[in-house]
Amino acid sequence: MAKDKADQLILDAAKKFRDDAQDYWQEIYDQGLEDKKFVTIKGAQWEGDAIAKRKAQGKPTLEINISRAYVQQQINTMRQNRPQAKVVPVDSGADPEVAKVLEGLIKDVEESSNFEDALDTAAANQVHAAVGFYRIVTDYINEKSFNQEPRFKPVENPQAVLIDPLSKALDGSDMAKALVCEWVDKDQVIKEHGKDAVDDFETDADSDWSNYTDKTVCIAEYFYKEQIADTLLLLKDGTIEFKSVLLEQVPEDELEQMIETERSTSRTEIKWAKVSGTKVLEKGVFPGQYIPIFPVYGEVTWVENKRHIFSLVHFAKDPQRLFNYWKSTEAHILQKNQDEMTIVDDRGIAGFDEWRNPSSAAYLRFKATDDSGNVIPYPTKIGAAAPPVGILNASESAKALIPDILNMHAPQMGQDVNQQSGVAIGLLQRQSDTAQFHFQDNINKTIRHSARVLIGLFPILYDTEMVRRIIGADGESELVKLNAQPENQDEQSKAINGVLNDMSLGRFDIRMDTGPSFNTQREQSFTLMMQLVQSNPSLFNIVADLIIMNSPLLNSKEIAERVKMLVPPQALGKDKIDPEQAKAQITQLDQLVQKLTADLESLQMQLNDKNADRNIEMMKVELQAEKDIQVAQINASSRSDVQELRGVVELLKQRIDLSNTPQNWLQQGEGVDNYAPTTAQNTSLSEGLEPPPDMSQTEVESPATEQGFLMPEESAQPENLAPSPDQIGESALIENGGMPPMEQQDGPQF
Repeated sequence: MAKDKADQLILDAAKKFRDDAQDYWQEIYDQGLEDKKFVTIKGAQWEGDAIAKRKAQGKPTLEINISRAYVQQQINTMRQNRPQAKVVPVDSGADPEVAKVLEGLIKDVEESSNFEDALDTAAANQVHAAVGFYRIVTDYINEKSFNQEPRFKPVENPQAVLIDPLSKALDGSDMAKALVCEWVDKDQVIKEHGKDAVDDFETDADSDWSNYTDKTVCIAEYFYKEQIADTLLLLKDGTIEFKSVLLEQVPEDELEQMIETERSTSRTEIKWAKVSGTKVLEKGVFPGQYIPIFPVYGEVTWVENKRHIFSLVHFAKDPQRLFNYWKSTEAHILQKNQDEMTIVDDRGIAGFDEWRNPSSAAYLRFKATDDSGNVIPYPTKIGAAAPPVGILNASESAKALIPDILNMHAPQMGQDVNQQSGVAIGLLQRQSDTAQFHFQDNINKTIRHSARVLIGLFPILYDTEMVRRIIGADGESELVKLNAQPENQDEQSKAINGVLNDMSLGRFDIRMDTGPSFNTQREQSFTLMMQLVQSNPSLFNIVADLIIMNSPLLNSKEIAERVKMLVPPQALGKDKIDPEQAKAQITQLDQLVQKLTADLESLQMQLNDKNADRNIEMMKVELQAEKDIQVAQINASSRSDVQELRGVVELLKQRIDLSNTPQNWLQQGEGVDNYAPTTAQNTSLSEGLEPPPDMSQTEVESPATEQGFLMPEESAQPENLAPSPDQIGESALIENGGMPPMEQQDGPQF
């Protein structure tokens, strides 16, 4: 009994909302319906009484529907410039890679549920009838699945939707209640809910879209927001969640031990019920925080706290009627005088019966003279009377009023404007687009809101580990893992807190990107690149892969990948690496040098031989020089710097004669006590030699990446043969028995 009482309260609330909403919206809906019929239904551009009166008088009632062309132009322009939702992170917890995944999921939902049809229907109703709608529903993937997916659904009849009169947002995001009616098969309702459920949920709009065969019943879906008191918890591990949600997962006594802090608050629930005129058939909770009904308004104007919404054609109806009237008047004049008149002397046709119906006679007889022999004038014809010039001017003036009111002129309507320059045409086009941009802008607002609803649904519907399809802007699809444990190093690098593509982390928002479709943009890019290459053919080698990718070839992507291998690496940016990665490797090299130097110093402490001390110092210099080579390989824009540094090292080897240095000395003091070093050349490096600068803190700009971080090893110089100046450059020449400072002559300063 309690259940029946609760259901009755829901049914009563739905009916009360229906009555209140109809009182508010019905005038707007009726006006919009009249505008829609004016453009789409034959005879709607004349009043019924006027048609009957003119018909009785034998006057035509022409409908030359010029306004329809402007309406279709606006609708098709919006179809050519479909807005695209772009997901952007808004806090530190939002991963840009997850944003791309969310964006791909939105496009997947759009494609799988044919969002274009839902949007086009809403946009057409917006232009025709001032208000259009589409909605989002959730349903199981199939009858054998436990996973639900969101789907877009069109609303063909906007009068079947009643939304909160207090909602003022152009995207409907602030509505607290909504009602959607639809006609459902009566037998199916009886089978599922009984005969007591087949009474229609009547609305004032039923007469315009009602059940004419008595085989369906009007059912309503009633959405309403409820604020439910709850407690927000911050757990010791950083988790923030409502207490009611956590109690479904953790016992209360365990939960109390996990709480860091808490505060009283409320959470929003979207309650939903399917009702007939007499019974609540189903009820539940819609996931998310917004009612999934999305209005697309036309021109919205507020006058003294009263909302007025107009279609595109609303203010052009009078000039259209005037044009029809003058064209009908012109047609009436032509109709009365369409036949040529023949003037004859009755003496000449007396006795000739064929003149009673001259048009059906094979020939016509005529007397040339009377009985007295006098000449009778021959018959003459008078042409049809031309319509008055004033009527022609009036019809043309009425016709010109329509584009003036709509501000949709020749360029936008595809008319010939050869007399004008391209700049002038562009200005007129821009003016027309601006005049009706509020229609496009209202669509953008609504799509942005529906995309926000989707990214709010994804963490709820996709809360387990799964693989989902995502679709890019170019229409290419790929499979991604959601809420998954990383399985390889690449996935580990993308994972956050050990989870790959965690749908529950971070805050994201929607930015709208309005413009031509991707295919149109590709065609434009192809045309522009071809023009660029024609003006400078040398650029073809640089952009060849991009030209082919944007071409209309069937397998353009595959061909572009092959051509890409022929593009110079510099054009692809492969000579460059991430500066942060370069810094990290330089730091590693510096640490390696420091370690080896420490090992050598340890060895020096164990050896008392002065020659050993000398050789160790020389080895330290060589190690530093080898490090500088590695740094130069990372950063050098040309290989000349690398050749110079290698020449320095080879000179060091020649001057020092490291070939006589025992290999045991490179170990960490192992086995050196019993080794007696041979006599080495006594060459001092302390004079005239500046140590290489410290590279560990040097900022790296655009280092090379073709073969990892390091460039390929150069061939070694012949042993005991010093490189020529041509090989090493002037900076590597030894003067006065010493070594000049290691510095680059023309390149980045280290």
